[in-house]
Amino acid sequence: MKVGRLELLKALIVVTAFLAPIAVAAGVSEESVLESPRALAVALVAAWLAAALVGYGFYGGKRCIGAATLLMVAALVVFVAYARPWVGEEENVVFWYAASFTYENSEDNLPIENVIVSFPHPNIDNEPVLITGFSWSLFGPNPENLDVKTLQIQDGRVIRLLGDRTATLFIQYGKENTRHGPKISLSMDKLYPREVVLIQAYASAPLENFYDLTMCENKENQRIYAYCQYFPLDKKISMSFWVKLSRKIDDNFERVEEFSRTEENGESGWWWKLY
Repeated sequence: MKVGRLELLKALIVVTAFLAPIAVAAGVSEESVLESPRALAVALVAAWLAAALVGYGFYGGKRCIGAATLLMVAALVVFVAYARPWVGEEENVVFWYAASFTYENSEDNLPIENVIVSFPHPNIDNEPVLITGFSWSLFGPNPENLDVKTLQIQDGRVIRLLGDRTATLFIQYGKENTRHGPKISLSMDKLYPREVVLIQAYASAPLENFYDLTMCENKENQRIYAYCQYFPLDKKISMSFWVKLSRKIDDNFERVEEFSRTEENGESGWWWKLY
């Protein structure tokens, strides 16, 4: 029994000696060990030498070389089968997504509060795809030309407040499933007339089915809806929605889908079909 435990302890020490250089290389190497053949080769050679030197004291010449070689083969099998060195992530097609909501005006031109806006979420067969790099911006009317929109706030950072706005915009965003498909929903504390909220993000789809990526409820019916709710609930406003999906080709993004709608005297709590 004691002999068996001793042999197990020796084997664990040799394995530890083998793994230590790989762990050190992963921590100090400027290149990723799993992505660089050179870094991986250096780490494995150092690991083999460490295991062979430690094993020499336990097993002698031939057995230590055999143990170190066996460990290297096992490590290579693990790297190739699971870590897949030198093989990038599954090739994806990149898309750029953008959407905006504008509170144009109202009869009293007072702000609307507790605003909820839902935009179509990029999806495949009504399943939302992963989006990254989410960013939002708030634009306001330029005092010198009301038809020109000027950046006020970028991802919470105040650039320049315009018009009646004296404080930053408090905004939350998330994903939800609705009867009109998956949506990106924004919740905002207050919007003033002529203010525009713009969101942008990147989406991706596997190469084999990127043609199925859409903002519509499904690829066939081409229906697309946006939602708006605000307070006071009985207030009617003029508003506009805009969404766009573009696919990256070489170094440019080419439009795939684009929908919009402007509604005068619109009501709170409605789904609006975009065209």
